[in-house]
Amino acid sequence: MKSCQTKIIINAPITTVWEILTDFDRYPEWNPLIGKIRGKMEQGKLAFAHVIPLKGIFPIRIISIKKNKAIVWRGTVLSPSIVMGEHYYYLHDLGNGQTELEHGEDFTGILTNLMPEAVLSYMQDRYEYHNQKLKIIAENRFK
Repeated sequence: MKSCQTKIIINAPITTVWEILTDFDRYPEWNPLIGKIRGKMEQGKLAFAHVIPLKGIFPIRIISIKKNKAIVWRGTVLSPSIVMGEHYYYLHDLGNGQTELEHGEDFTGILTNLMPEAVLSYMQDRYEYHNQKLKIIAENRFK
């Protein structure tokens, strides 16, 4: 299995970070990979994400959504056996108005074995950029 994994500490309360993560209409302001998400963000529901690098809209299934704790969805390209990504955000309250964000994606499917390291490196960079932008927005909102 191939994956991208990141962590960042944000100097803002978990409720502030959660508010930004669940404002799907504003993703284009800070998320370099996901333009917008349309649909109900409820566990088990299907939504649609505009994936910027792939220049298309793809179905995502909401696996878990727990207020102030986690958002996990699975997206596929062609079919789950070809390429499937399980994208996650896990939030941890560190106290004193700080939040740790774990953010990443695990990839499975036949074509992931052929995924070049350059693609994973690009995604890792984009996820880290995403985290920095989210951190700036959350910390500025908290001030």
